[in-house]
Amino acid sequence: MLKKTKIVKTVYLYIVSMVSLLFVAIGSYTLFSTALKTYVLPKAEKGGYSRCNEQPPVSSFDFKSSSLTTEEQKAQIEQMLKDYETWKENNTGEECYTAERQSSIVDALATLFISIPLFVFHWKLARKEKEEKQA
Repeated sequence: MLKKTKIVKTVYLYIVSMVSLLFVAIGSYTLFSTALKTYVLPKAEKGGYSRCNEQPPVSSFDFKSSSLTTEEQKAQIEQMLKDYETWKENNTGEECYTAERQSSIVDALATLFISIPLFVFHWKLARKEKEEKQA
């Protein structure tokens, strides 16, 4: 192989190894952070997920007793309030945080499952190249 080709190949292997190692660090950080927030410092998580802290606007106006609303509108409002209660059960409190934690863990594991083999493969190739160069 030409000397320039070997240099380019070696640089490529080290860059890919470095980038994949960075992703290993990011995935590990995410797992460690999620575990800390779940088991050691649970209050640290409570302000973090904006979806868990926001509620859709529901008017405080009493539509049911208003003479301006029709029966059909009152039925729609009843359904909207039921939907809101269902949303509140599924998107607030511990249920919301559990879903967000699981999402973080899935992201971290996916990052690790892809980046670790990529790192190991390219690092071994880089080490093999170095050994061949020294021999």
